[in-house]
Amino acid sequence: MTTTTDRAAQADLAARAIHLMVNGTLDDFRRVVHPEATNREAASEPPNCRGRGPNAFWGTARWLRTAFADMAFGISTVLVDGDLAVTHGTVSGRHVGDMVIWTPEATVERAFAPTGKRFEVNHAHFLRFRDGLVVEHWAVRDDQSLAMQLGWVPPTPVYLLRCALATRRHRRAG
Repeated sequence: MTTTTDRAAQADLAARAIHLMVNGTLDDFRRVVHPEATNREAASEPPNCRGRGPNAFWGTARWLRTAFADMAFGISTVLVDGDLAVTHGTVSGRHVGDMVIWTPEATVERAFAPTGKRFEVNHAHFLRFRDGLVVEHWAVRDDQSLAMQLGWVPPTPVYLLRCALATRRHRRAG
């Protein structure tokens, strides 16, 4: 049976794991993420994010930080049940770099050129624990609101051209 103390520790760990995406170091991730941890969201992320353990989670953080400045995760609720914690809140930031989306085959699918626009959208993150560390992560995100706030949809013809050029640049760098 999970005690109140255990639930509080897991809630703190869940919140810490989410906040590390903004300002954590690789060493910070090593203290929070299990060596066998997997991120179910990594299929559209760069290849270095698709492995297991702290290095893969660190890769995700670097990928997000490349595209978004002033990023912040506001967590309003954390629920814990057994070995699972769920956080709910918002993520906000400003789109300052190319947001590169990858295919399951680890090639560049497309790149969204920076717009400089700010965003704030809802997020829910699910984290499973083993040995006091995060061993699994998946999320529910409001990507449509993100795309609309950043001007990705509906795109202007000029923005479509900027994205096409960014995509070509990233595919060539491959």
